[in-house]
Parts: sequence; structure tokens; C-alpha cells
Amino acid sequence: MPTISGRRRTIALLAILLAAFMDLMDVTILYVVLPPLETDLHASPASVVWMSSGYTLALALGLITGARIGDRLGHKRVFLAGMGGFLAASVLCGLSVAPGMLVGARVVQGVFAAAMIPQVLSQIQVMYAPAERGAALAAYSALTPLAAALGMVFGPLLVNWDLFGTGWRMVFFVNVVVGAVTMPVAWRLLPEGGRSRAARLDLAGVGISTVGLVLVLYPLITAAERPRWSGWATASVLAGLAVLAGFVAHQRRLALRGGEPLLRMGLLRIRTLSAGLVVQLTYLAPIVGFFLVFMQFLQLGLGYGAMRAGLMLLPWSIVVAVVAGVSAGVLLPKIGRLTIQIGLVLNAAGFALLALAAAGATGATGWTAFLPGVLVGAAGMGLVTSPIAVLTLTDVPPAEAGTGSGLFNTTGQLGNSIGVAVIGTVFFARLHGGPDGSRVRDFGDAMATSLWLGIGLLALALAASFLLPRHHRPDPAPDESPEQAMVTA
Repeated sequence: MPTISGRRRTIALLAILLAAFMDLMDVTILYVVLPPLETDLHASPASVVWMSSGYTLALALGLITGARIGDRLGHKRVFLAGMGGFLAASVLCGLSVAPGMLVGARVVQGVFAAAMIPQVLSQIQVMYAPAERGAALAAYSALTPLAAALGMVFGPLLVNWDLFGTGWRMVFFVNVVVGAVTMPVAWRLLPEGGRSRAARLDLAGVGISTVGLVLVLYPLITAAERPRWSGWATASVLAGLAVLAGFVAHQRRLALRGGEPLLRMGLLRIRTLSAGLVVQLTYLAPIVGFFLVFMQFLQLGLGYGAMRAGLMLLPWSIVVAVVAGVSAGVLLPKIGRLTIQIGLVLNAAGFALLALAAAGATGATGWTAFLPGVLVGAAGMGLVTSPIAVLTLTDVPPAEAGTGSGLFNTTGQLGNSIGVAVIGTVFFARLHGGPDGSRVRDFGDAMATSLWLGIGLLALALAASFLLPRHHRPDPAPDESPEQAMVTA
């Protein structure tokens, strides 16, 4: 039975949703204010990429561990600790005087967000009986497009407001205001939940996977500052892949000994889950990379102000929110995975329209040249966003639902980090720094190249989507046990 009800439960829900909203908006709001930020701090292209990917990488690596810590020490306690650390890191971000300081603070932000965010869904499970969770979960799902839309407008407003001369720093300081409202409510109203000594932490797995991913991503991110790909970069990527292979072996050994691995390798033998994770990774990477390079192109290439650039993406967020509701409620039950496949094709078509518009842009090019690509691409994203989670997890046994969801969310964050690293690096590497007269053409060519790469990744996602189930299967077969549905590690 839920341990809290009535108005107190509603207020508690609003508090944790506000915290999740703060985390989501911290990603989108940064893309809009990056150009004035990098000018102020004299940030290099690699530093700009790290400001985004460092946060998402830390968040991805810590999500599953954060959920385990919440189960072990208590969801409320870990939520409050995560939010406190997140707010402190936000202050450090706002006080940064050098690119390295901001990158480090963003990584710390991601670490504490990884402790905070998993507790939101855990608290919903504690506060609401299964039959009551629908509205709360729907509200949680609606946060992503809402945060994206408001971040694109709220960020430029804060920069233009320039309160006490803070400029772009206010986008981080505003988190403290949100925390001042949320933390007292959470401390007073949230039920404890969790505190199971059975939930063990695979710290070795966290360390190995972190080292492997950093070895792979670091040379990709820093490639924007090098004239050519170097031998040490190749060695780093190969070493990273070897470390990640060691991580897989470690997870298998831990599972065989009866331990609690971060990643249950047996789950990956469920074809629909593995295919869905590939789709999630190769779909989100170009989408998130697009947000970064489009803001750079509009502000530094075409000379748009932060507000005008943010408004350029506002239709994207609105269309995604509207189409996502139609895709989940109407199209998915009728045409199944075809919903996702149509969405991926529309995403690619939108990117193609934007690439052509960017490549032919001049100083006189207006916003209407990019609107068709924005609308088509947004419609595609709306068709993919909701159904991908449903179809990816449809064959996961009920007993493994939590682990499957955690794996899905972690893959999404990795896609965000890889997308910023790869798409952003290709974009910055294409900037040649020519005379002012060729600046628009330079940025336009760089954006077009980045988007064609994104279209290639979307093609991989489309190919993998054919391994998804044709339709959602809401109920497992009555004669099928979890052991029959998956092969254990």
C-alpha cells in the first residue's frame, strides 16, 4: 500500500518531477547558451564538446549504480543527497573561470544527477499503487519535450536578462532557486523506500566501464583540435575497446558467481531488446548532435542572437510533443514498429532538408529556409520517441523489467554522449577559419557534413528496427517462464 496519499502525495510528486525537469532542461538550455559561453571563456572546440558530453557520459555511467544505491540506502536519502550535490555542482558551473573548470563541474553534475534521477521513478512506485501510476508516469514522460521547449526559450531569456552581470552563468545559478523550493518539500513529504541490504554495488564494473568509455571517447572529442588522426588516438580507441571487452567478461564472471553485475549479459540475448538498444543508440546520437551543431551554425555562422536561435527550435519541441502523443496512443497499436520506421525516415528527410539549406546559406538567409527541415525532422522524432521504449522492452520478462528499463535509459544517455562527441567533432573539424566573407559558407558546409553523417547513423537505426517486434505484446505468454524468455549469462 502507498505510504502517502492525497494532497501531500501530489505535492511530493510535483517536487520530484521538478527535480527531473531541472536535470533535463540543464541539457537543452546549454546548447542555446554555448556560443556566448565559449566566447567568454575562450573555450576550444574540444572543451565545448566536453561541456555537453562530459555530463551525459557521467550520467550514463552512474544511472544503474544510482538506482542500486537508492535500493540499498533509501530512495529519499539518495534523492536528497543527489540533489544537494547537483546544486553544489551547478554553483561551481556558474562560477567557472576557465573551460576546464566548467567541464569538471559538469562531470560532477552528471555524477550527482545519476544518483538523483533513478529515485524519481522509484518514488513513483513507492507512492502509487500499480493501478494509480498511469497519470504520474505520463507526467514524467511529458517532461522531456517540455524541458526541451522551455530550455530553448528560458536560456536566452536568462542571458538577455543578465542579472547582476551574470550572463550565461544564470542558467546554472537558477538551479539553486529550484532546489530551494524542491528540497524542503522532498525532505518533509517523500517516503523513505528502499534500504535493502540485498542490493549490492559492482564498483569494479563501474570503474572498468568508465575507463573503457573514456579511452574510446577522448580521442574522438579531441580530434577537432588536431590536423589529422594520430597514432596515439588509434591506440587509445583500441585500448578502450579491449577494456570494454574486459568489462563484459567481468560481468559474466560476476553473474556466474551469483553476484549482482551492472549489466546482465543474458538480457542482451533477447533479440528485440538488443535491437531496440541499437536503435536507441544510433537514433539519439545524431539527434543530440544536431541540437549542438544547429545552435553553433545559427549563432556563430549566421549571427543569430541566442533568443532568435532558441525560437528557431521551439517548433521542433512543440511538434515532437504533439506527434509523440499520437504515435503512442494511435499509431503504435495499429501499425506497430512501422511507426518507428516512418519516424526514422522522416528524421533523415528533415536532416537532408536542413543540410541542403545550410550548404546554400548566405548572410541573407532567413529562418524560413530551415523551417521545413525542422518540422519534418521533429515529426520523425515524435514518431520514434514513445514507441521505441515500448517495443524494446516488450519481450523482457516481468522479473527483469527494472533492469531492462535501466539498460534502456543508460543506452540513451550513452547515445547522447557519443552523439555530441562524434557529430560535434566532425562539425568543428570542418571549420577552416577562413576570412569573414566565407564564414557563413564555412559553418554551412560543416553543418551539412555533420547532418549527412547523422543520416548515415539513422540508416543504421532503420536497419536494426526490423529486428523489433512487429507489434507490442503487452502480456507474456502464460506458459513462458523468465528462464525460457532469456538465456542467462
